[in-house]
Amino acid sequence: MEKKVSLVTGASSGLGKDIATLLSKKGLIVYITARRKEELEKLKKECTKDKGEIKIIPGDLTNETFRINLISEILKKEGKIDYLINNAGYGKLGALDKIDFKDLKGMIDLDVIALQHLCALTLPSMKKQKSGKIINISSIAAIQPPPYFATYNSAKYAVHGFTRSLSYELKGTGVSTSTVFPARMKTPFWAIAFKCKSLTGEEQKTCVQKWTAGSSQSMPVAKHIVKKLDSKKLIILPNTLSIIAYYFFRHFRFIGNYFMKTKAKKDAEKVLENQV
Repeated sequence: MEKKVSLVTGASSGLGKDIATLLSKKGLIVYITARRKEELEKLKKECTKDKGEIKIIPGDLTNETFRINLISEILKKEGKIDYLINNAGYGKLGALDKIDFKDLKGMIDLDVIALQHLCALTLPSMKKQKSGKIINISSIAAIQPPPYFATYNSAKYAVHGFTRSLSYELKGTGVSTSTVFPARMKTPFWAIAFKCKSLTGEEQKTCVQKWTAGSSQSMPVAKHIVKKLDSKKLIILPNTLSIIAYYFFRHFRFIGNYFMKTKAKKDAEKVLENQV
């Protein structure tokens, strides 16, 4: 049987790495991309005994030329992409007027523009074969956005709105798309999201751990996503926390608004006091 081909972005760590690992164990040909080539090579080495195969194409997804070449190379070698999993993204904690413009632009470029462009580049081949699945990783922050993450939250809003609109567009083509709404996870995302003042090494890790207390691990989320790989459902809620948050904040938004303006705001401000 011909192996399925997948592309996982942001696969050097966290959720992307976990998804790629599971797909390799499942027997797929898994193309992985991220800027950190050495981390991608480590993952490939870890998966050498799997039924599938890991193939690495390192690069910067905010670069338009790289995105074009990435999809072109996969299609040239494999002739198809069955699954596109847009996981790459980053956020920065901070008051909007304190965020550097390069980070503001970087979040939109990676979390929104790169994601949409990869979809646009992949869709012609999927439509031609009349099959394919696009999974876009959003966040529960798109439903109830916490303070001091305004740009990141808006990017995740955009991911959901884009995916919903695209799902209508793809009706009858054989191609489907889903949005995943993970709750906060313990991943390296947070080490980039903020830096604790004057702290490095283990002390920096401890500071990050305080912020991520109560968060879920990324592997169970990855397992749920892989389980729903061929699901036609638009919304994927990968764990109990995601389900509760999604429906609670949708139906009791006034409570969510109060929580974000009080406790969540105070918690974020405590972190900001220790920012570099």
